[in-house]
Amino acid sequence: MTVVALDAMGGDQAPQAMVQGALRAARDSSFEVALVGRVGELRPLIAVMPPNVHLVEAPDTVGMGDAPSASVRHKRRSSIMVGLQLVKEGEAASFLSFGNTGAVMAASVLQLGRIPGVTRPAIGALFGNARGSTSLMLDVGANVDSQPGHLVQFATMGKAYFERVLHHRNPSIALLNIGEEATKGDRFAKAAHALLQRDEPNFIGNVESNGIINGDADIVVTDGFVGNAVLKASEAVLALFRERLRETIRSKPHYLVGGWLLKGAFEELRSDTDERGIGAAPLFGVDGTVLIGHGRADSEAVLNGLRLARRVGESSFVSTIRNALAASLVAEQVRESSAAADPTPEAPTPGAAG
Repeated sequence: MTVVALDAMGGDQAPQAMVQGALRAARDSSFEVALVGRVGELRPLIAVMPPNVHLVEAPDTVGMGDAPSASVRHKRRSSIMVGLQLVKEGEAASFLSFGNTGAVMAASVLQLGRIPGVTRPAIGALFGNARGSTSLMLDVGANVDSQPGHLVQFATMGKAYFERVLHHRNPSIALLNIGEEATKGDRFAKAAHALLQRDEPNFIGNVESNGIINGDADIVVTDGFVGNAVLKASEAVLALFRERLRETIRSKPHYLVGGWLLKGAFEELRSDTDERGIGAAPLFGVDGTVLIGHGRADSEAVLNGLRLARRVGESSFVSTIRNALAASLVAEQVRESSAAADPTPEAPTPGAAG
């Protein structure tokens, strides 16, 4: 039975939402959840303890405003650190947290290490797109000072997720830019474009930010600064649209009647665009399965995050990244050896015999 370790103390609605989500997941008898946190606070929230839910003591908590480095150094028995230890020791297939993203990332690197060859881990965000499928953007905040070569690794890791978790072979990969032409962008974007074109067979070129939602590419890579800005802006626009639509429907009696008639359609639209339906996204590049969800998660988001964490934990996602990066390293070594063994020949001297 696959065990998912859940940070019961992380998130704006913790621990109540975490416990409720775990209990909902536990209705599936094939599901096993390790709730990691202060057992004295968790136990009273569970009227009847299911046999497939276990409480794991972690006396320390990491707040949403805590500095990541300080939390790793001074809170060694936090719910984040203890949950990751379960993954490291093989007692859980994956770890899920809706808590402090920076702390989860820092602790993951410390506890699990990076997959060999990974220079920078990345955070991914999943979007439902206009094609009715899923698009993945990474990085969305783990790195604010990426190098062009890091984006090639992001593409490799994103492809592993599509192939092993979403079962989508040969996903298309694009670079987020200010225009579709290869000549667009600053020096960073142009250098990244050249590397992706050289090393990634599935690279289709540049896409603009609207291309993420349009579904122009399955995987869109960018640096964490830009990716995080795009993600936050998208969330804000969607929230504003929902609120304005709600206000408009309530503003006039005949709009209310129309809203009631279209209630089913609105519910379908909400479910298609609600981040709770996705639940969480993986932390790419650490040597173990770690997923991070939004801090405002309720029990619905926790339930879906747990389901996704089990799927990713049962896949060969991490080993696929490891093998792909090992192959990339071999290819790079071969390329360097070939260049050293076959330097560009000197031009013949004018008038020399042919």
